[in-house]
Amino acid sequence: MRTGVVAVGVLLAGCLDRGAQNAQAHPPPAPLAPTPAPAPPTASELPAAAKPSPIPASRRTPVVVAVERVAPAVVSVMTEELPRQNPFARGFLLPDPDELFDRPHSTATSLGSGVIVDPKGYVITNDHVVQGAARIRVQLADGRELPAQLVGADAAFDVAVLKVAADRPLPSVPLGTARDLMPGETVIAIGNPFGLAHTVTTGVVSALHRSVKTQNQLYQDFIQTDAAINPGNSGGPLLNIEGRLIGINTAVHRGGPGIGFAIPIDRAARIVDDLLRFGRVRYGWLGLRVRPIGVGRPGVIVASVDEGSPAAAAGVRPGALVVGIDDDTVGDVDGWSERVRRVLADEDVTLRLAEPGAAPAAIKVRAVHLSPDEVAARLERRLGLRVGDARDGRAAIVLAVTDGSVGARLGIEPGDALLQVGAREVHAASDYRAALGELRLDADAVLLVGRGPFAYYVTAHL
Repeated sequence: MRTGVVAVGVLLAGCLDRGAQNAQAHPPPAPLAPTPAPAPPTASELPAAAKPSPIPASRRTPVVVAVERVAPAVVSVMTEELPRQNPFARGFLLPDPDELFDRPHSTATSLGSGVIVDPKGYVITNDHVVQGAARIRVQLADGRELPAQLVGADAAFDVAVLKVAADRPLPSVPLGTARDLMPGETVIAIGNPFGLAHTVTTGVVSALHRSVKTQNQLYQDFIQTDAAINPGNSGGPLLNIEGRLIGINTAVHRGGPGIGFAIPIDRAARIVDDLLRFGRVRYGWLGLRVRPIGVGRPGVIVASVDEGSPAAAAGVRPGALVVGIDDDTVGDVDGWSERVRRVLADEDVTLRLAEPGAAPAAIKVRAVHLSPDEVAARLERRLGLRVGDARDGRAAIVLAVTDGSVGARLGIEPGDALLQVGAREVHAASDYRAALGELRLDADAVLLVGRGPFAYYVTAHL
């Protein structure tokens, strides 16, 4: 619309310029005598405003009906984030920047969307909407603002669950399914783009099973839609024409409007169930590690299979070529790692194998859940680091490194300080073991290692 206005403005300016050029060849005519303006009409002469009449059924479309039913369950999520402590402020490199320049510690606020899925006050939103929040408040459709508590969140799937303290049951949205979605099917998005509460947009399912690459990771199996999704829509509902929740609006393509993405509700609901029942997502473990096959060849080679693992029980052997998981093609090690990140406990996955000299085979493996203690014990052996407490309580100190271990290959040495493992800061040996229990087996982890006055990040392939 703005482009059209600009084009018209340019056209009008050109006409005025052309008239100015002809002014000297054609003198202007003599001015006409002014005529008196007509008297304005009186109030009694104005036409009466139309009285509201019952809305005809033809105007109450399925979209209107769906919005009327679901809109009360859509909320604004407001967060306040306190500044994070600089990990280098513990005696390594630099002090906290705010302290260095004598600046006051500031807070940051953000606004997103959410949807109530249970009358008891449980709200689904995105992890990135509430990540790092010190305080969370939710504004309901009726204008009430209520405090909310973070029940649990998972960054890998970008899903978070909030609990709103309400004195009476809240309106909620019925869950649907994304398994039977059809490209071209009408969908509805409701949210708070740019702080404009309860904005409704419509569109269609543009595509299914999309992969979305962000700065930090790759998200897979998203719904793509052309229903307008803008900043502030994150965490809001994507509905089908029946008003059922089929997705959680999450991202928009930077390349242009009309390309938005939502997490299928079937996947989000499984994450929510884990968060409510266990307080964390129960990831699945297969028990095999892979290596690249070579330049120009798709797939990965099974490097090793853990004894007693689900992969070993299913008959997967080292040396096998993996070319796919379920319906997804595995192109390289990165593709394998991203796909395995989405495997949850008790899920059956089908590995498509092509062993040397044999016909392609499909092997079904049931992923199992390992407790944090089991994960920590396996990763301690794999990293090969024996640690103890630092005297000043600022880190865990490496006491010994096992030859040939992941830690040895990273160049970690006795005397190094472990400041952070994954997302957890480390102040003692117990923090180190707790941090290992929060990691994923058969995945990568980032460690912050201090040596002398310096600190550096290293990536451990676990």
